[in-house]
Amino acid sequence: MSVVAIAAAAVGASEAALRLILGQLLGYPLMLLYRQKIASQQTTVQHLYFFLTGLLAGWWVIGGDVKHSLYAIMTTYMILVVAGGTFTSVVVSFVFNFGYLLVGYYFTESEGYDICWTMPHCVLSLRLIGLTFDCYDGERGKRDGAETLSKDQQKSAIEEIPSFLEMLSHCFFIGGYFVGPQIQMKKYREFVSPTYQESLPGSPLPYGFKRLGLGLCYMVVHVVGSMYLPADWPASDSFYNSWLLTKMVLLPVWCKFILAKYLFVWLFAEGVCVISGLSFNGVKEGGFIDWKGCANVKVGRLEGSTNFGHVIESFNINTNNWVAVYVYKRLKFMGSRTISQVTTLVFLAVWHGFHSGYYLTFFNEFLTVKVEREFLSIWSRSAKVEKWLEDPQIVLACKILGWCWVFFILPHCFISFALLTYNKILPAYFSTYFFMYVLFFTWPLWKGAVKDFLGGPKKEKEEKRPPGSSNMEKIEETVEESGDIPIKEDIQEKEDTHEKEEDIQEKEDTHEKKENIQMEFDLIKGHEIDPELEKDLTEDAESKEDKKDV
Repeated sequence: MSVVAIAAAAVGASEAALRLILGQLLGYPLMLLYRQKIASQQTTVQHLYFFLTGLLAGWWVIGGDVKHSLYAIMTTYMILVVAGGTFTSVVVSFVFNFGYLLVGYYFTESEGYDICWTMPHCVLSLRLIGLTFDCYDGERGKRDGAETLSKDQQKSAIEEIPSFLEMLSHCFFIGGYFVGPQIQMKKYREFVSPTYQESLPGSPLPYGFKRLGLGLCYMVVHVVGSMYLPADWPASDSFYNSWLLTKMVLLPVWCKFILAKYLFVWLFAEGVCVISGLSFNGVKEGGFIDWKGCANVKVGRLEGSTNFGHVIESFNINTNNWVAVYVYKRLKFMGSRTISQVTTLVFLAVWHGFHSGYYLTFFNEFLTVKVEREFLSIWSRSAKVEKWLEDPQIVLACKILGWCWVFFILPHCFISFALLTYNKILPAYFSTYFFMYVLFFTWPLWKGAVKDFLGGPKKEKEEKRPPGSSNMEKIEETVEESGDIPIKEDIQEKEDTHEKEEDIQEKEDTHEKKENIQMEFDLIKGHEIDPELEKDLTEDAESKEDKKDV
């Protein structure tokens, strides 16, 4: 038995999981060495460094199965060489990379979570598909003019097909190989320039090690918490035999323990990207240096969420952007927002794997967001609520109730994602008397009573208020002023604008009429299906949030 296996058994983890963690942590000394010795070298030397270190780390974590990554990279390179930046290369690359991943799922998938070569390959498949799209956009921009590309496409389009060494370096970069984030080739090319490190306005080390420290805290929470409430607790006899009230109280705690697993791995990966300098995202107002270009989670926002919109905008945010840019927005030709959303959701569900729990999670996502959106639409337009919110104490009470709403409902959405198979999921939900589904499916029955109690929608002239004057905005603004709970006004303002226009949105059938469409979300994996996703936050708001985050 290896030393890693003995250590894994001691902490109650699998050897594969511990190898993954150690492999990701290996990125820290490798990036420190890179900054000291390699960063100023020629681009080719840097590419060789990232390729060889990433390949060796991958081999140590998943063994000889790292060959699957090499096969996919080599094939995608050949597709680009033969077909160039054409629509044909996009189609062939998409079919090959997505198909390769699904075949891998078919042969490796078990009843639980599998830490094997398909884990980094699901990240790699998106990266290679995105790369072919970038080459296609670059060729299209060169032929028809850059103005024919969207803002997102202009940011990522590349006119020259990358070399094989560039692709190997880009894909095996240890900060993004195992669990992401997605890194666009255009940004990566800037990063490996010999003068890149000198151009940075400050040292990324303090912030990078803060992310590492925060990740270690979440790792401890996950390891210790899982000793008492393991991932399969809702499928255990202990759960079935507990009182309903006990289940309702402990489920949110269990959910926090399990979600901590995703958070600490993402924070570890982000820290590697930060220390390398790759995550530099510009200098904001007041001289604040933004190192969050590779962030996958906004911890402060996530932990303080008072509605599920907050959860989405702060969880797996890097992948959110990839899905919006490379999938949803590319489906405009379908001419229907609904068809585009359904197609994107199907893509995401299949990308996760074949377990029934993934698909039920997407259904839970749709249901939760729909009910919350309808309630907030009524709430934000109520004259009675507007009067209530003149009292700061009521504002604070609403914030607390909103936090409780997310805290207690999220674990019910998450059960299917944690248990995966229907033979575990159904008994778990039955043991809770299908609480979440009863709550949501009966919403149409008491929706009218809620609307009557709150006073219904206001008059048209009252609805045409300047931004920042809606009821939900007043909650955020009042609490912000009192210093009770830090928030971002710009996010809430955008949400309220969406709520006010709900009736208009339901009548729209095409992408051409979607100025303020309400987003559909994947609550667990965090994939945003935003028709525009042009970053609704101002740079000032982002800077404030960055400073509040640990």
